Amino acid sequence: MKQIVVAAFTCMGLFPTVAAAWNSVGHVAVSKLAYDQLPDAQKTRLFTLLKSHPHYDQFLAADRPPDVSEVEWVILRSSVWPDWVRPRTKDPRGPQVTRYHRGEDHYINVPLVDPKDADAFAGKILVNPDVTNILCALKQRANELQTKTVAAEDKAVAICWLFHLIGDIHQPLHNVAYFSSDPAFQKGDQGGNKFGVRVNGRRWKLHAYWDDVLGEDKDYTDDSAKRQAKIYQDAMAVADNLRGRELADADKERLAKNLTFASWSEEGFALAKSVGYQKPDGGGMLEGVEAKFNGSIPADAPEAGARYAEIARATAEVQVILAGRRLADRIKMLLPK
Repeated sequence: MKQIVVAAFTCMGLFPTVAAAWNSVGHVAVSKLAYDQLPDAQKTRLFTLLKSHPHYDQFLAADRPPDVSEVEWVILRSSVWPDWVRPRTKDPRGPQVTRYHRGEDHYINVPLVDPKDADAFAGKILVNPDVTNILCALKQRANELQTKTVAAEDKAVAICWLFHLIGDIHQPLHNVAYFSSDPAFQKGDQGGNKFGVRVNGRRWKLHAYWDDVLGEDKDYTDDSAKRQAKIYQDAMAVADNLRGRELADADKERLAKNLTFASWSEEGFALAKSVGYQKPDGGGMLEGVEAKFNGSIPADAPEAGARYAEIARATAEVQVILAGRRLADRIKMLLPK
């Protein structure tokens, strides 16, 4: 199985899926933590570039609350633009919006084989070698941002992707696909999108649970000013709660040691294995049932438990802190003063 995992950390993907990660609240919280660490000169430079964005008026600057500066609003909104361009059912916005959607860029699904089924999957190639992934996308967008000949509009788009994908890669289930002998998971669970569980009695797709663990956002297609203001308020509450929190020594070591996109993905995979798909009592892999594509999950889906929820929340909070610091550092590197 080592060969499969190594291959997955190159520019390869696995099984296209709809994966949003963190939701808008999580993404804006990550961006706010990063924004507060940037010098004013870099904030101004980001804002100036983003003014060339093709959807500046339609999305980035739209519906700004009166008590939020235009610079902050636009920069923080950039982090949710890659989800906004996702095609919708009977989408009235047309190709001028949805042509920017790049579904496979949001994730990399490294195979996680249930230990009890290791022999059944031994020697099998589980990764499609011809599909792009989040690592490829991050490198491409970083290169676009620092290349002088790239047009201002393309640099603005690249900023949005960097803000979004650095958030995505810190959501553990954006770095994994679970395989087992269960017929539902023999071809992988698409990053938890096909893995149904209950958490404190409520039914969830495992991926969606992690997306919402810091605060729910029930309808990302709602473009109303009221929703945008609520997302901002909720994200500020998350950021305020996490700002200045002291990290454990192990997390400080991760910050100092893991400086590449690939190393952040490896962290995510390790957390998916040790937390995301793990029973909180150490009793083995989490049990799940098939979550249908339409979202239906059986009422008798296995219960993950209150302790699982506590550990998931704590893990997500640390990941958001790390994402904010790393995003700020990457912007400082790519747009030096």
